Amino acid sequence: MYKINRHKLLTWVLLLTVALTIIAPLSVTQAAGVGDVLGALTAPTAPTSDGGGILNTLFSFLFDRILGPILNIFGGDSKSTGAPPVALPPTPSGGGPVLDSGVLRGKVIVVDPGHGGTNPGAVGNGTRESDNNLAVGLKLRDKLRQAGAKVVMTRETDRNVATPSSTLGQELQARVDIAERNNADLFVSVHSNSNPEPSIAGAMTFYPSGKSSKLALEVQSAIIRETAAVDKGTETATFYVLRNTSMPSILVEMGFVTNAAEASKLRDDGYRNRIAQGIFTGIARYFQAN
Repeated sequence: MYKINRHKLLTWVLLLTVALTIIAPLSVTQAAGVGDVLGALTAPTAPTSDGGGILNTLFSFLFDRILGPILNIFGGDSKSTGAPPVALPPTPSGGGPVLDSGVLRGKVIVVDPGHGGTNPGAVGNGTRESDNNLAVGLKLRDKLRQAGAKVVMTRETDRNVATPSSTLGQELQARVDIAERNNADLFVSVHSNSNPEPSIAGAMTFYPSGKSSKLALEVQSAIIRETAAVDKGTETATFYVLRNTSMPSILVEMGFVTNAAEASKLRDDGYRNRIAQGIFTGIARYFQAN
C-alpha cells in the first residue's frame, strides 16, 4: 500500500478531473483520448518514497500528453518539416559576429581595396576613397577568414599594388594578376563613388557582362539590408578588373564621398562594419546557392 497524504491525493484527483474535462472537446490529433487515460492509470509503476508511482504517471500524462500539446508548454514547433536548419551568416543591423556556416571554408577570395598610394581616388567632404576602401576591405577580410575562407588582399596598407611609378594600366593589371596567380574563386573590388551633383547618394554593385550577375545581386541586396542606404541597384560594367579576371567578380561602390551625409557615414567605423557585413553575407549566400 502507498502512504498517500489525503491533501495530496485530493490535489491529484482535481488535476485528473481537469484533464478529463479538457480531453472531451479535443480532436485526436491534439490530445489523448479516454483510452490513453485508462492506459496511464493501469500502467505498472514503481513505488517511490514520496508517494510517486501512479501519481507521477498521472502528472507526466497530464503535462506531456494533454497540456503540453494544447499550450505548447515546452516550446515545440508543430510545423517543423524535420529538415536541418541552414546555417547562414547573421545579418543584424550592427554587423554582428560571424558564424562559420561552412559554405566559405576553403574558398579563395581576393579582396581588392581600390586605389591607394599615389592614387587616393575620389576625395570629398573630408574623406578619401582609398581610406574608405581599405578600412572596409580589412573588415571584410577578417569576416571571411573567420568563416574559413582563404583571403588574399591586393593591398593591406595605403600603397600602390604595382609601383609608385606604374601607369594606371599596370596598377590595375597587378590586381588582376594577384587573382589569377592564386586561382581565386571570387574577386571583390571595393570602391567609393563620386558625382558632380552632391545630392546623389547610394550604394551600387557592378559586374561584368555575361557573368557574376547573381553574385552582384546577392551582395547588393545584403548591403542595402545592412546599411539602409539608397539602393542604386546592379549594373554591368567594363572596368578593367572586371573584364580581365576569369573568376566571378564584382566591383562594389559603397557610397558617394561627394554627398556630405554619405561621406560622414563612410568615415564611421560602425557603418564601415555594416558594409563589410553586407558584402560578406552576400558572398556567403552566393556560394550557398551555387
